[in-house]
Amino acid sequence: MSIFSSREKRGKVRNRYISSDSPPLSGKSSRSRLAPAGAAPQAAAIPTQDSGLFRPVGGRADIRRLGAWFCTLGCAALLCGSLGFGLHRAYRFCTTSDFFRVSRIDIQGLNQLKPEEILNISGLKEGDNCLSVRIAEMEAKLLQNPWIEAVSIRRELPDAFVINVTERVPQFWVLRNGTLHYLDQNGLLIAPVRSENFRSLPTLDIGPGGEDAVPHLGAFMTQLKAKGLPFDLAQISWLRISAGKGFELYWENKHLSLSIGIENWQENLKRLAMVIADMEKRKEINKTREIYAADGQVWLHKA
Repeated sequence: MSIFSSREKRGKVRNRYISSDSPPLSGKSSRSRLAPAGAAPQAAAIPTQDSGLFRPVGGRADIRRLGAWFCTLGCAALLCGSLGFGLHRAYRFCTTSDFFRVSRIDIQGLNQLKPEEILNISGLKEGDNCLSVRIAEMEAKLLQNPWIEAVSIRRELPDAFVINVTERVPQFWVLRNGTLHYLDQNGLLIAPVRSENFRSLPTLDIGPGGEDAVPHLGAFMTQLKAKGLPFDLAQISWLRISAGKGFELYWENKHLSLSIGIENWQENLKRLAMVIADMEKRKEINKTREIYAADGQVWLHKA
């Protein structure tokens, strides 16, 4: 009695057990038979495009992925374009709106220069658009003026600017090429002396060998003011720097010459200040014509 159903007998069931004693099957099923013992092995079948084992390129899935990629790229480009257009419109609105029109300009730190000069040099004026003003360019223009040592410009939205100027302070007169110039305490040339900017200052003279001491001029003037000497710069008619007498000042009110040796000048200046204070107490300063401090000692030359 057969143990297979009628459907299995008709060959409609794929996973049939086929005995090695069974007769060979016809058609494609015969390729599934086990080879008889001792038979030569058959070569493995090489898959080809016709066999259906290769997925064809350019199928519907690939086309859908490619379409999605192009759609994303197009949306991104559209978004960037819209954003750029919106920013451009916003910039045009801000740079032409009356809301950002300059109505206040504060200028600080002026002593020698006038506010009108600062505005003419910088090109800034009321009515300009606050956002369209280029601060770096204005600062560069102002720094070309010899009186300006430093400058900072601050924008205060929506309609104001604050200009903070640090001027060079003239400390001396110096004669250059037949013209009297202002000089700051560091020995840097500022500008020619004019009637509109005139101020009385001591004359600076650089004697033989004095060039090496010019870099110390700024520190010397700072220490000179800090020592509490009984005079200010307005009472000094000239300052000479030379290798022989170092820093030499002429105290005009007292007709007194003061000399400070360049080597170890800080200590020499300290000793000079102590001697002058003592002579002031003893009322002897008017009897002296020269005081020279150098090498840790102080010499007096009386009238």
